[in-house]
Amino acid sequence: MDAHALQAQQRLVIARQRFVEGGALPADLLPSSVAQSWVRSRAAGLLPDQSWRPRQDVGLLPLDEQDQRLAACVRPEIDRLWQQIGGASWTIFCVNPQGMIVHARQARNLHGPLQPLQAGRRIQEADIGTTAPSCTLAEGVPMVLIGNQHYLSDFAQFFCVSVPIRGLHGEVIGALDITGIGDRQAGAVLEQLSHAAMAAENRLFNSLGDCRVLSLQHDPRLLGTPLQGLLAVDSSGRIQNANRAAQRLLGLEHYRPLGQRLDHLFEESSQLDLHRAPQQLTLSDGSRLYAQVLEQRRDSPPLAFPVASTSALGADPQLNQQLQQAHKAFAAGVPILLQGDTGTGKEVFARALHEHWNPQAPFVAINCAAIPESLIEAELFGYEEGTFTGARKGGALGQLEAAHGGTLLLDEIGDMPAALQTRLLRVLQEREITRLGSSTRRPLQVRLISATHCDLQQRMQQQSFREDLYYRLNGLCVRLPSLAQRQDLAPLIERLRLRYGAPPLDAQALQVLLRQPWPGNIRQLEQTLRLAAALAGDEALIRVEHLPAAMGADLESPAPGELHHSVRRTVAAALAANGGNITATASQLGISRTTLYKKLRG
Repeated sequence: MDAHALQAQQRLVIARQRFVEGGALPADLLPSSVAQSWVRSRAAGLLPDQSWRPRQDVGLLPLDEQDQRLAACVRPEIDRLWQQIGGASWTIFCVNPQGMIVHARQARNLHGPLQPLQAGRRIQEADIGTTAPSCTLAEGVPMVLIGNQHYLSDFAQFFCVSVPIRGLHGEVIGALDITGIGDRQAGAVLEQLSHAAMAAENRLFNSLGDCRVLSLQHDPRLLGTPLQGLLAVDSSGRIQNANRAAQRLLGLEHYRPLGQRLDHLFEESSQLDLHRAPQQLTLSDGSRLYAQVLEQRRDSPPLAFPVASTSALGADPQLNQQLQQAHKAFAAGVPILLQGDTGTGKEVFARALHEHWNPQAPFVAINCAAIPESLIEAELFGYEEGTFTGARKGGALGQLEAAHGGTLLLDEIGDMPAALQTRLLRVLQEREITRLGSSTRRPLQVRLISATHCDLQQRMQQQSFREDLYYRLNGLCVRLPSLAQRQDLAPLIERLRLRYGAPPLDAQALQVLLRQPWPGNIRQLEQTLRLAAALAGDEALIRVEHLPAAMGADLESPAPGELHHSVRRTVAAALAANGGNITATASQLGISRTTLYKKLRG
């Protein structure tokens, strides 16, 4: 922290103490929303120097169905953010409008004020004082809080960023937050959070029944990304919903075009083809957008996850052979066990199996390592009304029951607590489930996929994983290759580049990527391309300086054989990126067409 920032923080400490003692509000040192939160915190009787610890009489609360739906929408985005910026001193979480955390990621050995920030914990402003999520929930706007802008001194060491998540009718249904210790660029973190919130909001369109969903963007490369506009259109051609991006693209930021006919907005709407590539549509003011019908929507269970992009599966021969075998086994009801390092695409593989089998059925993913132990039974099995203090009226549906008739993914199965392994085995054997506080048995028919980065056989030898459960889960074992072992790296880079709307890579940047060991696998590659796209901005090409510094630091000449192989992969990827156009490929690589033909011939 520089001297100016340090001085500002010291001024805040003095001003806050004077304010608590009855002095004036230091409005010149605070954003207005933070200043109003200070007023509410003082009115709640909070003192800056008091330590925040959760009340002993209020533990972690179970999630009701609405909270579980919100958690299902944000979970993939929080997991993705965790892979990008998570660390030993950071927590990423989502709260509902009442300030209860519905999903969180943090290091297992985390201590101090952030450790209690887990799913089921209430962190209302009246208990915890001014925080970024409390301001976001109160004002409905993104918020950045640094150091002593927090009301309680317990949080003065933290950097806190929060953005709102809005429902289908524009209302705030939650806040997504990153809190931790470290030197982060507020603008960059805020942008990442905003994209994650947009992606979570887009998932809400899965709950709309009997509607076609139309994706809109000025740039066709942004279709299918969090930046896409989405319109839900019913069978009569009337708009039933529009996300915020669609409203901006249509120039309707202050007006939701619900009930309006699509052909009143676009001249060519009647020509939209469900199976065609992106098409250009003309607005009434003459401007043009690219549009694509995503899929015909049906009524979706509230906890079903959205369809995952299968770009990361790529075209690796070994991986595709395993996928074809797994399709046959999964269709016959054989349980699938996916093993692979972190970031190799286990959940993407699982979703591909589900979509091939029955895309209309629910897909429920359970991270066995992420559910707090005190909540694990209620979250998995559900509960009846009156089962325990704080139980929701009418009870709550468990995630296992939500998967009935569809696919259940047990992610990180190797980290499942031993006590839960016993009950899960019984459920899988009997194919019945009983909610907590109930004696009624409910049928459970699911197609089962398990995933782990652990060596389960070693876990069995250590007696931390049940042998009988292992053989129940291991109908067909699929071992996913690491990114360094795959044979389709160049075309995979190209597919992911298009997915994130990044400009093409120049020859040297592509060679740098092809020579990386990729210890973080696909997640690391995705993050690298996102960073490169952000740094390249409006430039025509991604160059080495747009890649992480460590990647471009070691550019010594490779061995002749390695160089030849790298050149061939670079040329092949550039040719694929330009649709086979020799002239465009030669121009991108900075060589003549004659030289390009020579390199293609080897």
